[in-house]
Amino acid sequence: MMRIGFSSLTCPEWDWETIVTNASAMGYDGVELCGLHGQMHLPLVSELAGQSDRVRKLFADNNVELVCLGTSANLASYDRSEVERQKTVITESIELAAGLGCPNVCLHAGEMQGVDNQRTALSRIAEALIALVPVASEHNVTLLVENGGDFAGSADMWFIVDAVSHPAVRCCWNQCHAMSILEQATNSIPRLATKIGLVHLCDGTFDERGALLEYKPLGIGDVQIARQIELLKGLLYDGYLVFERPTPSAGSLPAPRDALESAAKFLRECIEEQQSILSAYKADKQAPKLATRVTDSIIR
Repeated sequence: MMRIGFSSLTCPEWDWETIVTNASAMGYDGVELCGLHGQMHLPLVSELAGQSDRVRKLFADNNVELVCLGTSANLASYDRSEVERQKTVITESIELAAGLGCPNVCLHAGEMQGVDNQRTALSRIAEALIALVPVASEHNVTLLVENGGDFAGSADMWFIVDAVSHPAVRCCWNQCHAMSILEQATNSIPRLATKIGLVHLCDGTFDERGALLEYKPLGIGDVQIARQIELLKGLLYDGYLVFERPTPSAGSLPAPRDALESAAKFLRECIEEQQSILSAYKADKQAPKLATRVTDSIIR
């Protein structure tokens, strides 16, 4: 069954201990740490890097999993020195994740550079990820590439993950980002299927060109969160649904605690909702009646 978590982006004023204890109290299964105390590069946060045993114990005591470490890194630059710098950031995050017992590190797809075309940029990202595969594999950490920027579509994510072709690299899917190119979940999720390693969920309203108008609580906007979960059930996805939002003050969003409690309730209801059994039988599409005949010859 799918599990639910939330990102520290939803509550930037909370320290990591508060995040863990509140996650447990609200019924979340896990937490994604994506910046703490305004520091996006988590290896520089001494409470994490210098106290790994204490961190692991608090998570275990509260029966909450550290799902993912978020980074601000991307590998889209054609400046080789910049790519090496970004790879160092990702490597340090992988090493921290391994020390904390965290299975995933997330990075961003990024933006095209100068006169790039889509295929060239995607190939460059995949090449950089291939170079990181041995580090990720050695530490038993999966790198998750989140769609967004100039690479918001599922076809872009499919290209990257397929080009790397290694279980240490998968996609972090964010349908809210895909809405910027008017791509619907009914196209995105079946295309990516098992390439999805984590799902980020936020909601909002969009205009007819895909421009974001306003962020909204889960289930209120145009992103069709419930439909996404229904599609993921069809793929037998059993990973995490991680609630995130850019800032607590974005639009008319409620305060962090209210937003997290509401999101947990909504996600649990979506996960637990029973799907209809579909059938090709014209007479009864919910419960097919299979004819059974017992003849004298069979009895004999």
